[in-house]
Amino acid sequence: MRLSGIHDAKRMLDVGGGSGAFSIAFAKTCPELRAEILDLGAVVPLAEEYIREAGLQNRVRVRPGDMRTADFGEGFDLVLLSAVCHMFGEDENRSLIQRCARALVPGGHLVIREFILQEDRAGPPHAALFALNMLVGTEHGNTYTEGEYRNWMEEADLGTITRPDPEGDVIVASKSD
Repeated sequence: MRLSGIHDAKRMLDVGGGSGAFSIAFAKTCPELRAEILDLGAVVPLAEEYIREAGLQNRVRVRPGDMRTADFGEGFDLVLLSAVCHMFGEDENRSLIQRCARALVPGGHLVIREFILQEDRAGPPHAALFALNMLVGTEHGNTYTEGEYRNWMEEADLGTITRPDPEGDVIVASKSD
């Protein structure tokens, strides 16, 4: 899937980026990209090992921090939230998306990769089952609908919200120029 404008990104923030798999993949695909992974301190050594193995230590770095409280910084062309939002309740996601939007440059993109429920919350089956898992396994976690993500993005003054594959797990918004 090719997402318009994202391949031109020069600076990327991967919030809760874990092992760095997505940052590494983006850096390999986009030769001008510099990526920063923000994740808990315990995860940093693992991500740094994978980055070294990929030979990208001069373009991908890891910063320890809790995504719920850390300063994201600013000046990013691309912010990625991959498999993060399901851990949080609505208010935490609203805040998280607002903070991501503030970290973007005008014209920058927020990409969310997550299980996305249909508006009636009954499917697709994998997203509905994962919602049940979050209900049982977390205090506030859940899966959310495209409409909920759109509302949070609009509240954060993000626009041009698209879902490249209507059945897929990615939703993208851009910050106005």
